Amino acid sequence: MMNVCTTKNTWIGEEYSPQLIETVNVMRRREESSFNCHDYLNASLSSLGLGTIDELWRQNTAEWMFKVIDFYDLDRDIVNAAMTYLDRMLSVSMLHHRLSKNQCCLLSMACLKLAIKLLEPRTFNMEDMIKLGQNRSFSPKQLVQMEHDILFTLEWDVLPSTTIEFVHHMICMLPSDVPNSTKYVIQELSKYMSELAICVYKFIGFKSSVKALAIVSVAIDSLDANSFISTDAQCYFSLRIFDTFEIWAHDDEVIAMLKEELNHLICHNTNLSEFVKLILSSHKEEEVIASGSPKSTTINVSTSS
Repeated sequence: MMNVCTTKNTWIGEEYSPQLIETVNVMRRREESSFNCHDYLNASLSSLGLGTIDELWRQNTAEWMFKVIDFYDLDRDIVNAAMTYLDRMLSVSMLHHRLSKNQCCLLSMACLKLAIKLLEPRTFNMEDMIKLGQNRSFSPKQLVQMEHDILFTLEWDVLPSTTIEFVHHMICMLPSDVPNSTKYVIQELSKYMSELAICVYKFIGFKSSVKALAIVSVAIDSLDANSFISTDAQCYFSLRIFDTFEIWAHDDEVIAMLKEELNHLICHNTNLSEFVKLILSSHKEEEVIASGSPKSTTINVSTSS
């Protein structure tokens, strides 16, 4: 089980602009240069029975990361970055064929610690990380050494363009006449699906921008009658997406396949209509609360099929 939380909205108010397009272009160039994940669990050595981890181990690792992040009230997108490090490490070096399961746990801890260091301004106690770890026998020295191994293996390329960042910019491309309440529902549904996708191994082989477009498309398709986006607004949005990403969401076979997988995950993990009601309720609370942290709405979901 993992917790998916709706949190304070920080996106509404940003607008489609040349600066936004340039930001996305930089992210896409970075994605092209650093994206190198492949199906490492089903590579040739795994067929010989030499692998030490499997899809369930990876799912449990992602869920553990979310628990640590929630315990310290940190940005949940940190998990996206940390799991990107982990998948890239295992894709590039095939470490899981040379490391024990405990050493793979050390690798996952180091990935999360590195992501927190880079993306969270607050300091984080290394001893606390070890205490919250899946294996508490590691020393701070071992954790630091594994961090160094990650940095050198990934050639210090540790600022990935995450799925939720692309989602953020895509939502900003919605026409201005789309109500903020509708954008908020799309935002929270997209966060929910991106966190589900992080935990599911089959999504690692797709670029973050492609996953983001599939996620936003499913979120828009899931809107109820009260939040529906007009046909003209959807067409305008699709044109902006094509101009920026050169993808037609409705015609691309990969997007269609990812949307099918995401819909399958949603159907098996939550009551969508009830979740949308919770999102709208959360949005109304935020409009009432002028200052301070809004209440979070937590939904427990299982990522198993």
